[in-house]
Amino acid sequence: MAAGNPHTVAFFGATGGCTLACLVQALEAGICCSALVRDPAKLQNLLRQRGVSDSVTADKLCIVKGSVTDLDAVQQTLMYNGRPVDIIISGVGGKPIFTNPLRPRLDNPTICQDAVRTILAASRALGAKPVLVAISSVGLSTKKRDSPIAMLPFNYWLLREPHADKKVMEETIFDEMKKPEADRAIRDYTLVRPSWFTNGEGVGLGKIRAGTEMDPAIGYTICRNDVGLWIFENFVRRSLQSENPYLGQPINITA
Repeated sequence: MAAGNPHTVAFFGATGGCTLACLVQALEAGICCSALVRDPAKLQNLLRQRGVSDSVTADKLCIVKGSVTDLDAVQQTLMYNGRPVDIIISGVGGKPIFTNPLRPRLDNPTICQDAVRTILAASRALGAKPVLVAISSVGLSTKKRDSPIAMLPFNYWLLREPHADKKVMEETIFDEMKKPEADRAIRDYTLVRPSWFTNGEGVGLGKIRAGTEMDPAIGYTICRNDVGLWIFENFVRRSLQSENPYLGQPINITA
């Protein structure tokens, strides 16, 4: 394990672009990880394509086969070498269905909220209190506009169903954090709200802008690789004992 990183990390939605990018960074840094996927071979192939060797995968990654709504499978993923993990990265999301191009639907319109409920239930059953970092979406702030005015129609028409799911996911986490500390399933949380996704190499950490609900960073897009890199640098690489200004609130990021 990398010096200065004595924690372990569980990944959900690990075959998706943002979460996969974070997982690659973590494995290359020598951090011990677990990942829940429906198809382990798919994840292993994606890691090879990203340059992660089979030896690193075998040494640092525990892959659990199953569904994120399966409590037993999620509990397995929240353990590494018999101990609860310290950080959870959830990038679970539904696949869009473009039967109607103006109103895309999701193959599973409640997957984000169902996943978080299961993760919280599994963590509570284990008696662990990890930090939860969940990838949400720009456009959900109720305090200040966090995306350009020109994007508002697209957010409404194209992201209406995904936003509804992620909104419930966020409220579920907020409700969890309102409980007495002893009753919570997690120690702390961050909701990462990226701008519209793009693919490619990304622009790098130095050009990623982060904002809070009261002081949002306004931008059009961000690369999936940059989202994964930002999460890695600010949560996975960072010591859990250090002050982290991003914990305990939604953070929107753009590039």
